[in-house]
Amino acid sequence: MNAKGQDIQRLMRKHLVEVATYSGVDPSEELARSAGISPDEVIRLNANENPYGAPHEVVEALSGLTLHLYPDPEQRRLRKEIAAYTGQPVERVVAGAGGDEIIELLLRLFVEPGETVIDCDPTFGMYSFSARVAAAELVSIPRRDDWSIDLEAIAYAAQNSAKILFLASPNNPTGNSVTEREAIQLLEMGLIVAIDETYYEFSGNTLAHLIGDYDNLTILRSFSKWAGIAGLRVGYAIGSETLVRHLIDIKQPYNVNVAAEAAAITAMRISRRLLERADSLVQQRRRIERAIDGIPEMSYYPSEGNFLLCRFERKQSRQAYEELARRGVFVRLFSHPRLEKCLRISSGTPEQTGKLLEALADIA
Repeated sequence: MNAKGQDIQRLMRKHLVEVATYSGVDPSEELARSAGISPDEVIRLNANENPYGAPHEVVEALSGLTLHLYPDPEQRRLRKEIAAYTGQPVERVVAGAGGDEIIELLLRLFVEPGETVIDCDPTFGMYSFSARVAAAELVSIPRRDDWSIDLEAIAYAAQNSAKILFLASPNNPTGNSVTEREAIQLLEMGLIVAIDETYYEFSGNTLAHLIGDYDNLTILRSFSKWAGIAGLRVGYAIGSETLVRHLIDIKQPYNVNVAAEAAAITAMRISRRLLERADSLVQQRRRIERAIDGIPEMSYYPSEGNFLLCRFERKQSRQAYEELARRGVFVRLFSHPRLEKCLRISSGTPEQTGKLLEALADIA
């Protein structure tokens, strides 16, 4: 690096000069190049995306938009539709540029540099990534062998000045959910409890009904998975009126663009049909489960999402990943030491599931 480059790094915030980044999934073209196959051979089962794509009503809603005007900074139409969809008062909802922005807004609102953030490892990597960027002290509480949360360890961290806990339910990548009894125990500890229900439309389980009793509870949700609009980045939070008002105060004024807003509103208006697609993906997950039951030396963990964490007994996850990739099937590989024999497989269309099961039979 030249002298000028070294000078500019000295001006950067020290904790961001060499930050551990979040590894997202590569585009299909790059996946194909790395596996030495054609892009049209790629089957993406690595990001829990909706393989059916956006319905034609959503695509049509994107045409004719007024692109030269800013979106509504108060999100009036969007928040009204989210309130109707969730059954919550409009004062309790706020939208973000994906659930990721909501995570960052919560950290911005509650956590000073050096203060403690808790997650339950292994889990969605954006919690730890966002905490690092916010210069927070991250405490990752290891999950138990059955992937349930360790309430005693969380309570200890909460007593030692932790400010906020991020907890995915169902958890990504393990697929299990937090119970209402566990959630109440966590809320009684007094810290901010952010329950990430990104996969709510697949599990059908929610803790949003506790909002009225606990103003330290926040529910995070997304349109990326069930509605098939991951590329437009729309998520939202459900929380107390006080919390939502402060999140609106500190968010970027035009954080949800007009295309994302139009797509999300349309998706909610045709939610019955989109939820049928979500149910189809749950059925494909169950199809994968039945197939794995018949494959020696391979197992899976129970899941309430549109994905399945699978375990290989006789090979490392990297080897299994590469063998599937050569057959055009891309799944999620993790570097976490507790997942060294595991891959996460997203639900696909019936055709994609068929090709996946053929590939699994070949490599088992």
